[in-house]
Amino acid sequence: KIVQAVAEGSERAPQNATFSFEKGRVTEFKPAKKGIEIKKVKLEELIIQNLTSLEGGQEKTVSIAIPVTTTDPAVTTDSVNNLGIKELIGQGSSNFRGSSPSRVHNINLASSRLNGIVIPPDETFSFNKSLGDVSLYTGFQQAYVIDKGKIVLGDGGGVCQVSTTLFRAALAAGLPIAERQAHSYRVSYYENDSSPGIDATVYSPYPDFKIKNDTSAHILIQTNFNPKTTT
Repeated sequence: KIVQAVAEGSERAPQNATFSFEKGRVTEFKPAKKGIEIKKVKLEELIIQNLTSLEGGQEKTVSIAIPVTTTDPAVTTDSVNNLGIKELIGQGSSNFRGSSPSRVHNINLASSRLNGIVIPPDETFSFNKSLGDVSLYTGFQQAYVIDKGKIVLGDGGGVCQVSTTLFRAALAAGLPIAERQAHSYRVSYYENDSSPGIDATVYSPYPDFKIKNDTSAHILIQTNFNPKTTT
């Protein structure tokens, strides 16, 4: 039963790489993964040996390296991607718990607009330019924003949740921050799961949030919006 449980939680078939790039944006990206198969008979033998050792010795715990067989996928990441996108270099998250429905809508829309964007080597990414027009005409709703130090209703309230999340990902990746401005005062949304000050405000045309790609490869931005966990 133990061996079967380990196998069900660990085994997988090989996954071929998928990469589609159209008009400067990645439409589909799935890295290759090796297949994993547990050597069940060997694992059973190791478990029995270690249980016997526990019974006769003074040790209270044992550690077992699970024996596996790996299988290479037919299509590797290198074979379908010549942009150098091979690994996760940084990720960021933020919790928008307590947001109004219109704010949640705007977060989702802004997040979807950034998904799949590629930053070439030595180029600077502009959040405002990549996001495009933020207005009722482009699908955004009115929610509270900070304008000249005051909280007022404005088109696209909540977009800064996305720029803040991307800022955290850029910090984790160690990328140069070319332009970034904090909010004029502390906002509770950005401290649900973070210390104060790890935020980035945006408002077209200024302030903007900009990242410099100082690596030798392209950088792919992938977004994940989860309303159930409000992240």
